[in-house]
Amino acid sequence: MGFYLFKEKTFLIAFVTLSCLYFMPMEELFISLAGILILEIILHRNRFKVSLFSGFGIYIWFLLSGMAIGIYCILFHGYTPRAVLKDMIYVLFPLMFWLLGKNITLQKKTILTGLFLSGVMVSFCDFVTGLFQILQNGVSGLSLYQFRRIVGAGHPLTIITLFIYLFLPRNIFLKKKQAYVCIGILLVDLLFHFSRITFLNASVFLLYLGIFKRPKKVFWYGFLIAAGLAGAYMAFSSVFENFVERLSNSLTEISHIRESWDHVAVVTNWRGYEVYCELEKFQSANIREQIFGGGFGTQLDVKGKAYLVTTEEMLPFLHNGYFSILMIWGVFGCAVYLFMLLMLYQQNRRLPEKERKFWKALVAVLAVDTLFVHGLFFSSGMAGIFFYLGILDNLKKGAAEDGQRTGTTA
Repeated sequence: MGFYLFKEKTFLIAFVTLSCLYFMPMEELFISLAGILILEIILHRNRFKVSLFSGFGIYIWFLLSGMAIGIYCILFHGYTPRAVLKDMIYVLFPLMFWLLGKNITLQKKTILTGLFLSGVMVSFCDFVTGLFQILQNGVSGLSLYQFRRIVGAGHPLTIITLFIYLFLPRNIFLKKKQAYVCIGILLVDLLFHFSRITFLNASVFLLYLGIFKRPKKVFWYGFLIAAGLAGAYMAFSSVFENFVERLSNSLTEISHIRESWDHVAVVTNWRGYEVYCELEKFQSANIREQIFGGGFGTQLDVKGKAYLVTTEEMLPFLHNGYFSILMIWGVFGCAVYLFMLLMLYQQNRRLPEKERKFWKALVAVLAVDTLFVHGLFFSSGMAGIFFYLGILDNLKKGAAEDGQRTGTTA
């Protein structure tokens, strides 16, 4: 099966896309995706599909309104062209990933197996690279922050790859022993990064998988997680203890209600401090900016504390994606963002049941992640979900089952 997959040009494009998504920073990723899209157009000539997703009109409003206000502010309010362009690139990612996904139309089992194996290979490379860095630097006495600076924060691709198999195991061309090895690689890479958002995303996926209604499977998955955590503790005890401490402090960390903000409070409660600063800015803004935001290039002044998380003087966006949307597109932007996600959530009623549940889980992850991290418009990792949605959209009854291209062409 592996050799057959690598003979498929569209699968190779999928593999390269996922590799770029995992390992490339924003600017290089944007250029690479543009190049892959051009390659797709060349390979398929007039068969390149431009079928769009539910809520596309709202998405275009986000793009055009952000650009229009941003350009106006360059001329009259001192915005920098670089900041406006950077925001525009981030917001273009979902569309680019969707178009790439829509134009990968192999047979269902071929592409799902390909996505699974691609994700496993990329995650394995990530783990080996991180492990090599750790062995070079040593782990004795490292804090979670120091550890994550060395190995990175992980990537949504790994958890999505794991649940491709858990949702759709009958569509993966692997023997059980091979599948178990692949799942082991994914679990090790997930635990290796000590990410709280990974556990949150896993809970969302498991909810849609219906696992909580099956006591035996809850016990089995609970045992695997406990074994993995025990292994993580044995390998990286100081990092693990720091992770548990941060996990228990998660709700405090996002709280923005404080009477005073000294340096210690800012450091230990950074997400809440960001929200606090944005609410202050929102309250002092004029009515137009409160409703429609400041457009692309808007940045948040965090009173000289930006150096804690960036080399920039101010923050281009917050960890809470909804407050980033409030800053750039205002109250109206927050409302239509939720409406766009709702439209997307309800889009694919024609998908088979398990594929439909996986689709809904992916959109739910977008909604949840926007609350706790950057969200769809400010994270290339979250935007990458649209790559999977585009592929799933091709699995509607009668679409792409024979590997042929169907639907609107341009």
